[in-house]
Amino acid sequence: MTMTATLSPVPAFNALAFDDAVRSATMRAYHSFFDQHVIEAGDGSYIALDEGDYGALPQHLIDRIVHSVPGMMADEFEPDSDDAIAAAASFLAAGIDIDFDDGDVPF
Repeated sequence: MTMTATLSPVPAFNALAFDDAVRSATMRAYHSFFDQHVIEAGDGSYIALDEGDYGALPQHLIDRIVHSVPGMMADEFEPDSDDAIAAAASFLAAGIDIDFDDGDVPF
């Protein structure tokens, strides 16, 4: 019995395209209720896809998901609730020093 193996070309990993799609998905997630997915296309490129754009994703797209960012908006935000304020503050990238004064400035 003779077996023949054929190799199909696999596109090289494109780090710039991947980073761009992850950045786009992350930025969209801040303003969406739905998860954002980075999908690998057949040519080695990547796209950011909002789960809410198409309803339930078909299996062929689910199989190509390489990264997901959860949606960060919530319907149940109550400004007077301590839990809601703590959850909103957890998304801040910069810390806020309530006790800041002139003595804290290093220059």
